[in-house]
Amino acid sequence: MWTRPLKKVFAASKFQLIRGQSLQIQCFKSTVAIPSQDLEGVSPSSASQTGFGKIYDKKPFKFRCTEGKSYFWCACGQSKSQPFCDKLCNNTHYKISMRPVKFIPPETKDYWFCNCKQTSKRPFCDGTHRREDVIAAVKI
Repeated sequence: MWTRPLKKVFAASKFQLIRGQSLQIQCFKSTVAIPSQDLEGVSPSSASQTGFGKIYDKKPFKFRCTEGKSYFWCACGQSKSQPFCDKLCNNTHYKISMRPVKFIPPETKDYWFCNCKQTSKRPFCDGTHRREDVIAAVKI
């Protein structure tokens, strides 16, 4: 569970997000609103990074986000503060190439963040955690 205030952890941001319209997806038998994100050209925080992070869990994480506040989703899967980044990827000793994805919610509500890190709709769950290879990779 998240124990530190988000403001402290993510205060030193160099990333920028361009917000767009919202999409609807089916996740856990309920419709979840997912804001579309035009992150092309925003590097290294881009949601279009090639490759995927380490599989952390086989189920998404529901979190209540506040409108206008910045959240950084962990793309590498190494963070101890899942699903959010704890900046472990900044440590050159670990040689982590994946960078966090910044998300600024357009409204205050619950969002489903991907914990398997294999999603094509970063940072949101798209149901990829149901694939057999993802399920097999996660130890219960």
